[in-house]
Amino acid sequence: MVTFTHKISDPNGLHAISAANLAQFCREQGCRIHVACKDRAVNARQLMELMKLRAKCGDILEFRVEGESEEKTAEELKTLAGELL
Repeated sequence: MVTFTHKISDPNGLHAISAANLAQFCREQGCRIHVACKDRAVNARQLMELMKLRAKCGDILEFRVEGESEEKTAEELKTLAGELL
C-alpha cells in the first residue's frame, strides 16, 4: 500500500471536471485507489463519491493506492493531482 497527500491549490477546489478526470484515471488502473478528506474516504473510481468530498482550496487529500503496480500508479497519480488540483 502506498499513501500520499496533496494540498488542493486550485481556487475552485475539487470541481466536476477535475473529479471526472481523476475518476477516469483511477478506473483505468489495476489498483484500488481511495481518497480521503476531512475524515471521509471514498472510492476514487466513482465520480459522485469524489464530489461528495466537497474538497475546497487548501484542503488536504490523502490518497491510498493498493494492488498491482501501486508504486507506479501512485507516482502517476501524484503528477495528475498536481496538474488538476
